[in-house]
Amino acid sequence: MDLGNVRTPRINPDEFGSIPLVVPTLEEQRRMADFLDAETARIDELALKRRRMRSLLKLKRARVLTSCLGMERGDPIQTLIPLKYLVDAVSVGIVITPAKWYVESDGIPALRGLNVKPGSINTDDLVQVSTEGHAENLKSALRAGDIVVVRTGQAGAAAVVPPELDGTNCIDLIIVRPGRRLVPKYLEYVLNSEHAQAQVSEHAVGSIQAHFNVGAMKQIPVPAISRAEQEETVARLDQLVDKIDRLQLKLVEQERLLAERRQALITAAVTGQFDVSTASGRNVTEGVSV
Repeated sequence: MDLGNVRTPRINPDEFGSIPLVVPTLEEQRRMADFLDAETARIDELALKRRRMRSLLKLKRARVLTSCLGMERGDPIQTLIPLKYLVDAVSVGIVITPAKWYVESDGIPALRGLNVKPGSINTDDLVQVSTEGHAENLKSALRAGDIVVVRTGQAGAAAVVPPELDGTNCIDLIIVRPGRRLVPKYLEYVLNSEHAQAQVSEHAVGSIQAHFNVGAMKQIPVPAISRAEQEETVARLDQLVDKIDRLQLKLVEQERLLAERRQALITAAVTGQFDVSTASGRNVTEGVSV
């Protein structure tokens, strides 16, 4: 994991200056530029609409969470209790020089803040700690059903630890062990709600990156309802949120396709693969509806 010898990629000016270019006439260059300006503007507008739709869906998702959890501002019905009274434990992962335990292979996977997003855990870029390091830090070993919460960066983002990550470790994450009074998925939804995130923002410290601590985590207010009510809420939210999340993924995929088509259009135009004086560009956005 030593990055001391990593060199930043650089462009050699001589090699760059030797790249052969096709130079059409000025009239052709102007025609090509006008065509690309018009067509890339169309693609950019479609991409912008999708980004706006994703922003609206994000707001809708947050409102759905708040409504289903009964945590709307000014709601007098809901009884809220500090988290520490409802869970078995709140602790923190490895925080003191975790890099000294890193190994390239044959170690124990460890989650970091960059692996945790609201409601999901990405295992594509897991680090590993040595078996010795894991043994030295068993207090931060994870169990399936624990909730891991980001402390630094996207502070407050929470996700349930799935069965396949049982026994792994974690670095600089808050670990919440729900116990018998809380359904893990329910607590995940609560911690990712606007209400809880507002509490996180209020108690996060740090001028460059927000930093959230265990003490503040323990004070997060959580609705005091029965496990049966929690399970009903989770079932309802799973159904509603899944629809929104699937729409979000479709929009992200459409944005990716639009970016690819934008680049392909530019490449085709500048390499003479079609005559820009007659091309309409309609094929560029084919299959992508507004």
